[in-house]
Amino acid sequence: MLSKNSYRIIAAVIGWTTLVVQYGDVVASGEHANLLAATVYFFGYFTILTNILVALALTAPFLPPTTRFYNFFTKPSVRAAIALYILVVAVVYHTLLRHLWEPQGIQLATDIAFHSVMPALYLFDWIFFAAKRPMRYVHIPYWVIYPALYGVFTIIRGALSGVYPYPFLNVTELGLVGVFINMVGFTTLYAVGGAVFIAAGHRLSTPETTS
Repeated sequence: MLSKNSYRIIAAVIGWTTLVVQYGDVVASGEHANLLAATVYFFGYFTILTNILVALALTAPFLPPTTRFYNFFTKPSVRAAIALYILVVAVVYHTLLRHLWEPQGIQLATDIAFHSVMPALYLFDWIFFAAKRPMRYVHIPYWVIYPALYGVFTIIRGALSGVYPYPFLNVTELGLVGVFINMVGFTTLYAVGGAVFIAAGHRLSTPETTS
């Protein structure tokens, strides 16, 4: 059986490789005016941003303990929040978005990695390897800040560019009220999910589990 460190190295390599391949595919597609436009498009997806967080969390334990990245990404509350985010990415994609397109080739490979492989790898890491204490329910308001800010950013970006990466945030199609209702729904989902993760973390935690 793989050790914790070996597992995390393999998972981190898969995560970073998928991100690099996807970015290269976006740039090489020729669908964007220039490199800046392609880069903005790439980083405009919650899936991409969350997979970056996953890759950082898998990499951080190998950094010197004195670094800010290590101190931040090895916090039990941070690792649990990222587990929640990537689980929501997988669930929302497979229930609401998967039917909207038919990826082929490289896009199919990165699609599977982003929405199935990395969520499974990171959740396994969180369940079996990650420290889970101290986590408190007062952390939940902080956990919803990231998805809430993403929603606000996407609305502003869409108003300026007309581009909305997700249909449930498309103000042009749903109107501000419709998008606001969706954002409230997602915020509630993250809050409830956070409570579930914290409760599960308390049940799963063991004194010897670290980072």
